[in-house]
Parts: sequence; structure tokens; C-alpha cells
Amino acid sequence: MTTSYEARTEKVAEVREAAAKLNAEAKENFHRPEWRAEQAADMTEAIYEDFQYENILPYFGMTENLSVEDRAYVKETRGLKAFWVARGGYIEQSTVRHDIVEIPRDTVGFHVSEFEDKMLTGFAEASSTMVELGSQRLGAAVNARALSLFQAAVQPAADNYLSGAGIGLADINTALREVRDESRTGNVTIVGRSTVTEQIMDDLLGNSYNGAGFLPASNEQMVRQGILGTYRGAPIVTLKNHLDEDGNSYWPAGELWVVANDSAKFAFFGGLRAKEFMEQDNWYWHYLAKQEFGALINHPERSFRIVDTSL
Repeated sequence: MTTSYEARTEKVAEVREAAAKLNAEAKENFHRPEWRAEQAADMTEAIYEDFQYENILPYFGMTENLSVEDRAYVKETRGLKAFWVARGGYIEQSTVRHDIVEIPRDTVGFHVSEFEDKMLTGFAEASSTMVELGSQRLGAAVNARALSLFQAAVQPAADNYLSGAGIGLADINTALREVRDESRTGNVTIVGRSTVTEQIMDDLLGNSYNGAGFLPASNEQMVRQGILGTYRGAPIVTLKNHLDEDGNSYWPAGELWVVANDSAKFAFFGGLRAKEFMEQDNWYWHYLAKQEFGALINHPERSFRIVDTSL
């Protein structure tokens, strides 16, 4: 019977063997543009897959994946009325109006370069690092954009803004009630850094609380996405990717959001696009990747911002 230690040892040996094989292949083929293009395509696919787990957009709004040439809109229909009339009576006419707003689009991307000699001797490690950092940076940039939009939409003077020293379950309950009352879908999520989500968990699991309304996360996929469990039907999500390129957090330590997924709309136009090239007059290899993205908050009242001033 194979032990867990033996299984890990075998896995490490397999990874090292694969890395050595890739490094040897790179040493022989890195000068070939078609080989580099093939490797860049594999890196782009891996970055895009990891990026899907790094962004928090599904919790903050509806997300559309469109082609590059498509345009994204937020459309709401109002005005249709129903009337009570006597049997055989005339039903008054009502006018239907459509409010349509186009979602603006921007481009987010990164551009890195590496010394050719390093790629020849350690391609496996260098490419793996680019995949990991690339997905993190794209995810952080998109998350930061979404947060800044919500912060601009929910200012301290708003009815759906609450601040004070510490965040208690009463604050969460108030936010859940108000957001669900405004939302059409009722799909609400509690999102924040561990500095505030752990406070909630302490209250939920404390001796003074009977555990009603809380279910711990058990699904591996949920845990990977940072979901600790659900409280009153709302997932509690600890934000994982909240650091910028210098290791500073763009998400305040004391800020917690209770958000319905119909408060905003996000759009990705096409997949992740990338290219690579060697400098003709130097010894550096370049890799560039970009993603077109748009965001629009059309219902800020379907979100609630809670700020712990003690953090």
C-alpha cells in the first residue's frame, strides 16, 4: 500500500522529470519561432484557466463572455401595467420603455521579458512563474477595478453604508435583509479579507452562538475559491488575491461587502490574447498578454458596504 509520503515523493519526481525534459527541449528549440509560439499558446491557456479562479466577479455581478467584435449592454424594461376592470371592460394601454446602456470596455494586460540564456537553461521554471504571476496580476487588476467602482457607487453618506468599530452579526443581518429586499435574484455573497471574515467566523463559532444559519464549506471547489461556508444562505468568501505587484493590498483590511449578483454587469470581450518575440538587436525574450474587459454598476442599492474603523 502506497503511503501519502511515498505518493508525494513520486509526484515530485514526476514534476522534476517533466521540467528536465522541457528544459532540454527548450535548449534545442528555443531559437525556433514556431516552438516559442507553441509554448506561448500553452502558457496563455494556463494563465486564462488560473485567472478564472482569481477573480471575484461572479459574486459581484452577472458576467458575459463575448467575442472581440461584440458589444455589451445593460437593458431594463419598465412601464408595463396590469389593470383591474369590470368584465368586458376596456383595458387601459400602458407604454413599455427600454433603458439601454452600453458597457464601456478597457484593456488590461502585462508585458514581461527575460534574458535568453535564462530561458535556455531554465525554461520550465521561468514559464511556470510567468503563468502563476500572470494569472494573479490579471485577477488582482480586475478585482481592484470592480472594488473601486463599487466604492465610488456606495459612498459614506449612502443608506447602504455602515461603519463602526468591529463588525457584528447584527450588521451582517441588516445588510443581508436590505440587499435581498432590493435584489431580483436573491443570490447574495459576503466578501472580504480574512481580517473581517474571520471576525464573522469567530462570532458564528463562538460559545454564545448556537450555529443557526451557518453551514461550513465542504466542497473542495468551494474551499479553493475561498468560501468558508454559508450564513443564512449567503456564501462567506475570503478574498485570496488582494495584493498588487509590490505586495500591498488594494482591498482595505476592514472593508466587507454584502453583494447580490444582479447589482452589476461585467463583460469579457474575447479570450486572453498573447504574443511573444525575440529582440532582433538584443538577447531578451518578450511575452505580452491582454484581455478586454468592461464593467457597469447599474444597481448599487443591491450591495451593502460595511467598514470596520478599528482596522
